[in-house]
Amino acid sequence: MDIEHLDYRSLTVFESVSRHLNAGLAANELGMSSSTVSRHMANLREVFQDVLFIRRCHGFVPTDKATQILPIINRILMDYQELKSSHTQFDPSTAREHFTIYAYNEFTYITNKAVNEVILPKAPNLSFEVRTLSSDCSRAIENGDIDFAVVYENFGGDKLIGELISPTEEMYLIAKEGHSVFNAEPTLENLCRHPYFELDNFDDIPCPLLSQVARQHGLELKVAGYTDNLAALSRHLMDTNAIALSCNAFTREYLKLVRNLRTCTLPKEVTRQLIDLIDVGRTVGNYLVYSQINQSPTHNWVKQQLLDTLRAEWYRNLGQPVPEL
Repeated sequence: MDIEHLDYRSLTVFESVSRHLNAGLAANELGMSSSTVSRHMANLREVFQDVLFIRRCHGFVPTDKATQILPIINRILMDYQELKSSHTQFDPSTAREHFTIYAYNEFTYITNKAVNEVILPKAPNLSFEVRTLSSDCSRAIENGDIDFAVVYENFGGDKLIGELISPTEEMYLIAKEGHSVFNAEPTLENLCRHPYFELDNFDDIPCPLLSQVARQHGLELKVAGYTDNLAALSRHLMDTNAIALSCNAFTREYLKLVRNLRTCTLPKEVTRQLIDLIDVGRTVGNYLVYSQINQSPTHNWVKQQLLDTLRAEWYRNLGQPVPEL
């Protein structure tokens, strides 16, 4: 084994392939071509005199040697990152990495805006993939397959970190222009007089919060349907007599652009009752979620750019200054 031929980039390739068990995914994450990953893998096999990963139909399987050296390589990479972050100056204009971001439907536009208008002008060599999130992605974030997720309360995992973008303090009633629900104060009793369409981004709540609060007061809410898509919700509301609720300032801003739809803020007492049903042991709100396994300078820089931009845009939509969180 000629350890002198071992280099930092080969170690990062080994770590990424070990995590993904797929050379293509490792190439995407590291911003390399598949041929470059193959070249580094060939170097690693020569250094360690072992095939390291056996190709199977479902992906790579690490050999015993690969399993034994992975913890050592992880420690070396952590020391590299500490040295880099503590004793070198980070320059985003020279950074080269690929980032995968998943966001709920209401957050995808503003996330793309942050990427294209804030991050890429400063770091043009980075690449991004922003996708709509509609299911639990906690394991993929923990493993590093997804770099960031912009979510409501629905995430968990020992290796996950969630940084608050904004707390949930307002909720908005949505219905078509001229709907009778706007003729009176939107109390709980008045809301329950109309069919309700749930904007549901996640399947962890058995029934809408509004329905649960209604039952606590001896009322019944007729649920007309569910959707996780803003465009679909808009059509449903325009074509029927249904109402909907949202706690998202970006949703309200989008719906202002939709002809014949109207929003208004719910009374604070109704909002409080709805939010009180969400028991997650932390501030109810919107979060940027990521894994603690990736602490590279570029990852940390992108994280801060996303947080700052999403927070600023949220409070700009509310017409408020950005608070210290």
